[in-house]
Amino acid sequence: MEFIKRKEHFFEPDPRSQSLGPPLATQYEIVSYFRLHDGVPESVRSYMNMVVSLWLYGWLYYPFYPLAVFHSTTAVELALQERFPAKRGRGLQKLLKAAKDAALLTDAGFTSLQNRRDTVQAIGGAGAAAAPNPPYVDVLIATLPKIRNRFAHPEMHAIVPPGMSVDALILAAEIINQLWPAPNRLSPD
Repeated sequence: MEFIKRKEHFFEPDPRSQSLGPPLATQYEIVSYFRLHDGVPESVRSYMNMVVSLWLYGWLYYPFYPLAVFHSTTAVELALQERFPAKRGRGLQKLLKAAKDAALLTDAGFTSLQNRRDTVQAIGGAGAAAAPNPPYVDVLIATLPKIRNRFAHPEMHAIVPPGMSVDALILAAEIINQLWPAPNRLSPD
């Protein structure tokens, strides 16, 4: 049973966050993995900043972690609707497919996927990190809408460990960052 924190304990960390999640200083270091590049429209970056702030507040109130996961999926949908305005209202799965069909969403665009494959290969040896069949993007197209819908239409109170919420926010950032080209940065001479 969740309770409303008493005023005198408002700024105290949730004991569950302290025991299950990274220290607050580490959480602020992790935020860089959720960064959207400057080519992403300001409206989407602003929404994602709200999601990341909600995730940070999970340190104070543990139930904010699953809310941050849910809102990370809605950030993806917002970004897709902005990227494909003619397809607004068509649903997350169709929007993800449109991004794949436009060659904006590719397995190569998921840095975290390659990092996971490298880790698996280092632990399990050659062949352990072979590319999945079907491609990762196809798995996302099939599963991300279902995950979002389970949060949007809950049958029970969701418990999400902080580590799982990190993965969800990284995934959202990687999807969104693929939808727009990153601005070219001129290096100083």
